[in-house]
Amino acid sequence: MCNDALRIAVREAPTSRFNLIRLAYEKLKAYGLHTHYILSACEIAYSVYKNKRRKSTPFFKRPFIKLDNQSYQLNHLLLRIPTGPRKFIFIILYDSDYHLSFIDDPRLKRGSVIITPSSVSIAFSKRIDPFEPLGYMGMDTNERNATVSATDGYCNQFLEMGEVVEIKERYREIRASISRMTGNDRRISKELLSKYGKRERNRSVTRVHRVTKRITCHAKEHQFGIKMEKLTGITKLYRKGNGQGKPFRGRMNTWVFGMLQRQVTYKAEWDGIPTYFVNPRGTSRNCPDCGTRVVRLAGRKLYCQKCDKEWDRDILASKNIMACAVPQVRPAKRSCEGERGDDGSNPPSRWREG
Repeated sequence: MCNDALRIAVREAPTSRFNLIRLAYEKLKAYGLHTHYILSACEIAYSVYKNKRRKSTPFFKRPFIKLDNQSYQLNHLLLRIPTGPRKFIFIILYDSDYHLSFIDDPRLKRGSVIITPSSVSIAFSKRIDPFEPLGYMGMDTNERNATVSATDGYCNQFLEMGEVVEIKERYREIRASISRMTGNDRRISKELLSKYGKRERNRSVTRVHRVTKRITCHAKEHQFGIKMEKLTGITKLYRKGNGQGKPFRGRMNTWVFGMLQRQVTYKAEWDGIPTYFVNPRGTSRNCPDCGTRVVRLAGRKLYCQKCDKEWDRDILASKNIMACAVPQVRPAKRSCEGERGDDGSNPPSRWREG
């Protein structure tokens, strides 16, 4: 249904998803399914049509079902979805304490559900009032660690990020070995690369999740705001043709700084923690105590001549990020259901999606 709606969108060029629904309704009605499937298929197809970059027609390869919150019923772990008028299918969900904390929480508003052959994803949202921070935490993002400093003296270097780098390096070698051994069989090569790519992604995400969970828990407990570096466009430094070696570019282009900041942002917004992004330029240049220009030493060490103090480069940068001035004026109040902000701004009251 999504592919049929997408072909109609490419051919007719509708100006809105409502126009696409009007154009594709009769054709999709022939499937004999519930009307909500037609609306969902047109909504997804129109979003893909508006975001397509290539001249060729995109298409959906994997089967899935998406339904809005008015189409399904979820009674604890029993999910009911319609197939036709007064015809339903019941799905029993596997649970854990983490899942039940969302399913059985009456304060959460349920959104759409997406069903694939291997998973069921349900969106939840809640209304949250961000608090005024009593202090700040500065997070310096590096390849092998994430260093956090707070106004209460808390300082920690999360070395689990080094494990992520080792995982990336190990699976890079595995992919190269697979490509050498299965160069003449694309089918086997695709299956093996997909298998080990999924393992790499799961192990990396798990370690980043542990780091971000500890950071946001400390910020929530002490009511601190979180400041991070705005690293937009940093990957342009490692493009092909910049005079850097292929191994170095491959390592830097798999740096998970975006995943780290994204997880911190959405977990902070779910708990009402304000987040800010500051300019990273010069954050490891001056002493955070006196502001004097520091001298570089060996082994990522810095020395302040005025304070006669030796600093770790990452700790010094996190303290300077924490002390960076941020705008305290918040945007005008508006109601946004299921929306996350990418610029770090937090309206006084809005819907947060989890």
